[in-house]
Amino acid sequence: MQPKHASIRWQDGKPFSESFCDIYFSQHDGMAETQHVFIDGNRLTERFAKVSSTNFIIAETGFGTGSNLLTTLTLLSKLHPAQPSQLHFISTELYPLSRKDLQKSLELLPELKHFSDQLLSQYPPVVKGMHRFIFDHGRFYLTLCIGDATTSFRQIDSSIDAWFLDGFAPSQNPEMWSTELFREIGRLSCADKPSTLATFTSAGFVRRGLSDVGFEMRKAKGFGKKREMLTGTFSTLPPTSDYSVQPWFKLPKNQKPNTAIVIGAGLAGCATAEALARRGINVSLLEKNNGICQEASGNRQGALYAKLPIQPTLSGEFHLCGLEYSLRLLEMYQCLDGSIAEQCGLLQLATQPKEVERQKATVESGFYDAETVRLLSAEEASDIAGSLIKHPALWFPRAGWAYPKGVCDALIQSPFIDLQTHCHIIEIKQLPSGEWQVTDSKGSIYQASTLVVASASEAASFQPLQHLPLKNIRGQVSIAPEPNSTPTLKTVVCGDGYISPSKEGLYSFGATFDLRDPETGIRPSDHTKNLATLSAALPNLANQLTTPDTWQGKVGFRCTTPDYLPIAGPAPQADAYLQRYAKLKDDKNWKFENMEPPLHSNLYINTGHGSKGLITAPLASEYLASLISGEPLPISRNIVNALHPARFLVKDLIRGR
Repeated sequence: MQPKHASIRWQDGKPFSESFCDIYFSQHDGMAETQHVFIDGNRLTERFAKVSSTNFIIAETGFGTGSNLLTTLTLLSKLHPAQPSQLHFISTELYPLSRKDLQKSLELLPELKHFSDQLLSQYPPVVKGMHRFIFDHGRFYLTLCIGDATTSFRQIDSSIDAWFLDGFAPSQNPEMWSTELFREIGRLSCADKPSTLATFTSAGFVRRGLSDVGFEMRKAKGFGKKREMLTGTFSTLPPTSDYSVQPWFKLPKNQKPNTAIVIGAGLAGCATAEALARRGINVSLLEKNNGICQEASGNRQGALYAKLPIQPTLSGEFHLCGLEYSLRLLEMYQCLDGSIAEQCGLLQLATQPKEVERQKATVESGFYDAETVRLLSAEEASDIAGSLIKHPALWFPRAGWAYPKGVCDALIQSPFIDLQTHCHIIEIKQLPSGEWQVTDSKGSIYQASTLVVASASEAASFQPLQHLPLKNIRGQVSIAPEPNSTPTLKTVVCGDGYISPSKEGLYSFGATFDLRDPETGIRPSDHTKNLATLSAALPNLANQLTTPDTWQGKVGFRCTTPDYLPIAGPAPQADAYLQRYAKLKDDKNWKFENMEPPLHSNLYINTGHGSKGLITAPLASEYLASLISGEPLPISRNIVNALHPARFLVKDLIRGR
């Protein structure tokens, strides 16, 4: 089912769902309801008192107004005001409230303002998929899954401590309260903890369904006028789910390390270092140049947006969720100030008839709401840009531009990050102790429990990673003074190229796209190409620029992969993979024994972001840090597989190569 905004009616100043004919929280005291049903029902006050540095994971059906989350965070922060314990809260919602309705709802709960302000500042439009929120700079996390509850939980593989089964009465929302959902709840529960659950309903089929998947169910006193509710404790796991992971994509089970090395201080490396440091891991960030962001991440400005497919795709979901996560990170580090980054919107021009039809089909597909994208005429686009545009366009109001080095400077200020420049790594190897040792060209040696290689195409120069199919695509950006005679461009404009609003009196635009071209110098002919591309998009602005022989430029090499998705995840032992899964050459559906894949333990990769690094590198880095720390992941299982470093080895086997 396609998510869409909830249809809300306000009754006596409280939100009421028109779709489910039910209230969002108690008419009398919403916080007291959460306390009684979910917090007391799961004995959380008692359990939180015992929480130390380990993660505690709560999963919820029906995010609604977020009041259960916010009440829980408020309780835990009061119980442990100075303790860095992490709570992960996973919630699902098929019909998320609009930002306006959410804000109005949370105004009814002023006691939760500290956390409700953080929720509202990070709240996304209706974008299907997983969205990672960060509260109190990493003390608490929310993973909000926008979509069907059962489908969402099938994309998760975490061991849940406590379940909040909310989501309107079963009589009003029978599609959610299904046998399939109960099976996923059973799959994600653990008898060793043990997992617990609580729900406001006392419906017999709910009690029986949860008993069938391993819970010992009990009736308890309900809240307010409701006579009974249900609680449960997980005791055993009968065969409950057909959930399975392709064996070559199984992920390692980790405990958070104390130390890590990240090779490469471009956008991917700095974002990885930030995500690890936020979890209290000491990071050595090693860079071969004399400073950060000297290679492909060295442009003055990059477009911050996700190009949309007509129909939803896995890559489209990853890019949209990545854009939203990048915006949250930029907001958290106060980068959206107009000097480091700006959420000024973006126009994607349709300069050819085929593109006009594609854009129209994208908007009319119904998969994207107006907060994400709108179709504009040439006149409307011109008004938004502040410059003449002769083509219709898609308008992305949440997009913008960012200065990668400025972003990275902000990300690596943590005392847990030690940046070392002039550090060209020539060898990586794992010691008998399991630690990773890296050696630079001067003979300096660094050691850590975990190693992340984020050095673009140079990652494939290391012996364990030589199988990676990385390629470089040259791009030249032109930099020209802003003319005094024309109005300042007000938004990012892209078509065959892109241009951002001026920064410090200079326009940055381009870029060329040259495969198998190693030239590092600035070419005048490429300035001419960039001018021609700009003239097709913004003729008045292009005509007012000085001649190309007065321009500056920047050449970078985008590191890309055959499928144009990044490579992020655990590093496979290539030869062992090819041997273990050789049967795929004969039968792509061959059933293998359920054993761990041959991985290099504690070696990870984050590279291949191409021209989309501003929206893919931060989310990929958050994924890696979560995986390394043994936490719930911020991306779906399908996206994990799509980014997995072993995917090309497996594809080659299936193709018989």
